[in-house]
Amino acid sequence: MKFLVNPFFWIGIYLIGYIITIVVLKLRGVSTKVENKRIPKFISRIFILLTFVAPPVVLPFTKGPKLAIPTSVALTVGTIILGINFIIKILAQRQIGAIPALKKKSKLVTTGIYGIVRHPLYMSNGLLAVGMAILFKSLYAILFSIPYTLLYLLIIHFEEKDLLKKYGEEYKEYKKRVPCKIIPRII
Repeated sequence: MKFLVNPFFWIGIYLIGYIITIVVLKLRGVSTKVENKRIPKFISRIFILLTFVAPPVVLPFTKGPKLAIPTSVALTVGTIILGINFIIKILAQRQIGAIPALKKKSKLVTTGIYGIVRHPLYMSNGLLAVGMAILFKSLYAILFSIPYTLLYLLIIHFEEKDLLKKYGEEYKEYKKRVPCKIIPRII
């Protein structure tokens, strides 16, 4: 079980899951046959957990160099970032449900947290990765959090194609009103 404390194991799990996600999203865009064949919810939930939740949560606990920051700073900054992450996640999930990707077509949500940023759940996942990395002072985890967050942009690309198909002009107007995908405008 030594592989579980190896940071490259968790990075590998993420990369494999991410590649599978992109391939499935690409195939869904190309073929309606893939779209009609639903993956069982249980399998989808396990896959999402292993690919997008476990690596940023477990990586800070693996072996590797530590960030050279005082523990009090790591505790304060990490806790604040994780707190913001949980607030955003709760607000977003209250508006659209626990696992929106597994839902059928519903009304487009454009208010609340979705009036500030189009993909708050992806933003909160990035904050989770950064917060955990800082809280536990993990160099590998902080380095991982950068591509982890930025790679959501490709997933967003495919997701927004699907949203444009489902909601058409309504989604185009929403994109104009809320141009920020995962990083909200400060001003």
